[in-house]
Amino acid sequence: MRKILVIGGVDIIGGAARVGWDIAAYLPKDKYSIKFIVGRKMSNSKDVYELKRNPFLKKVDSLTGKNISGLSRQFSSFILANDIDRGASEEILGHHWYKEADLVHCHNLHGNFFRLDTLSKMANEKPVVWTLHDMWAITSHCAHCYECKNFNNGRHFTTGFGRYGSILWNNSEYLWNKKKSVYRKSKKLNIVVPSLWLEQKVKSSILKRKPLTIINNGVDINIFKPRNKNKIRNELKLPLKKKIIIYVGQGGALDPRKGGQFFLQVASRLVTEKEIDLLCIGGTIERKPVRKGNIIYTPQIKDKETMSKYYSLADILLFPSLAENFPLVTLEALASGLPIVSFDVGGVKEQVKHRLNGYIARYKNTKDLIKGVKFILELDKKDLERMENRNRHKAVKRYSLSNMAKKYLDLYEKII
Repeated sequence: MRKILVIGGVDIIGGAARVGWDIAAYLPKDKYSIKFIVGRKMSNSKDVYELKRNPFLKKVDSLTGKNISGLSRQFSSFILANDIDRGASEEILGHHWYKEADLVHCHNLHGNFFRLDTLSKMANEKPVVWTLHDMWAITSHCAHCYECKNFNNGRHFTTGFGRYGSILWNNSEYLWNKKKSVYRKSKKLNIVVPSLWLEQKVKSSILKRKPLTIINNGVDINIFKPRNKNKIRNELKLPLKKKIIIYVGQGGALDPRKGGQFFLQVASRLVTEKEIDLLCIGGTIERKPVRKGNIIYTPQIKDKETMSKYYSLADILLFPSLAENFPLVTLEALASGLPIVSFDVGGVKEQVKHRLNGYIARYKNTKDLIKGVKFILELDKKDLERMENRNRHKAVKRYSLSNMAKKYLDLYEKII
């Protein structure tokens, strides 16, 4: 029985966590035992260990239902301009799950829950796989670099508190060199990226000398699948005859990284189109959907089955995100047969071929987003069906969970 230890910021919430959780679910139970050590535990699983948090903040988290501990760590990173030298180390290295592990699989390591030099200590003792879900590992401090004109091979400084990984003052030289030193000492470190886009970034980065494998993220094609559109609309009390465009973002239209402002701009341009509604998933704290003009705001949806229904009832996924790697939202839409209109960002173009199974708009160009929406809506019935079938076929063939898990299994077997 091989023993795998997964390390990440959270166990089940968020794209990176879901990838780790899904890999564990699909590995053969008779051959692999999977345990998790995380910064914040959201499940009730006995196979997940939560690293120690400040007791007072943990109590506040429990009372408020919010991640105050995480916000506190983020604020500390910002003020100190350092998100690699604090967090757990000996607590992990001393845990019996780590000591018994044949391989360690890391996901997101930023967020100040994990001290980065722990990575080299682990990777000198056992094989370590690190799946990169953003650019943080190859930059001084930024998870996403957007349109940075001073990238300098990741050795740059970006100001501002409004983006993940922001720091108050320029400590980029220290952070970059410390990361470089940690990686140089990590003898058994193996890197995985989900997209060709990130693969090219890594190949020219401080991780370029590490073994690199590309494994696309996967989705549950048995849950995310085409369903009867009218039946689902009746069930969720949504209009049968209107075209419905959905947008998905934690925090709804208030999430700038997910392009909330562009969603609202598109909605305002389409306000005169009486036969079009826009559905903002995660846009209200109310328990029921709330309509404001041509926008219907729903609460955040965490249940996969329910989310699948929303993809199935829609005509288009509007995905104006400003920074991505290989997003699960677009994969879920593909598996549901839903056409996608997106900016040209990250690895989205690897999933969506322009005018073939969706529309890739010019970055931050609202007019082109609307052009993409109209392109999809104006397709005749046969062309639309071909696009929907093409999306479903691509997801089944390339992006199933079983396909993703098999590739990770092959990698594990190769390096253990």
